[in-house]
Amino acid sequence: MYLEILNHGEMSCEIQLGNTDGYFTGKLKFRTFEVGVISGNDEDSVCAQFKMICDLVDDGGMVRHDLIMLGYHNRAFKGEVLRTDGEIIGEWVSDDEEWCHFTATDASKITCSAPSPWLLHDAIAGWIEKGQHSEEG
Repeated sequence: MYLEILNHGEMSCEIQLGNTDGYFTGKLKFRTFEVGVISGNDEDSVCAQFKMICDLVDDGGMVRHDLIMLGYHNRAFKGEVLRTDGEIIGEWVSDDEEWCHFTATDASKITCSAPSPWLLHDAIAGWIEKGQHSEEG
């Protein structure tokens, strides 16, 4: 059962109390697609995180796979990459050939590349899933 459902444009957040840990969680959705989960000690902190994410999306960010790529929809084609909890994990950029590259924070070389921002988003999620986010590039 949800305590509250927040809406902002095509983004929504379904907030509920966690099962055993006492945390509140919010399921982030873009339209009908689940794009991430946020959590906090209370309902207000989850609401504040949702507002921050909505502000970033309004400024051109894209949320998928619990990641936010800034500069995605505002034609900048570059920007920081954050987790939905606000942690900055690196930055991305599109080159003259329209290939996109992600460089992890503190990495000295490109961490992963893809032929489009959408596919780069997937590649970054895969990099995190493999546990490589704790290592340098």
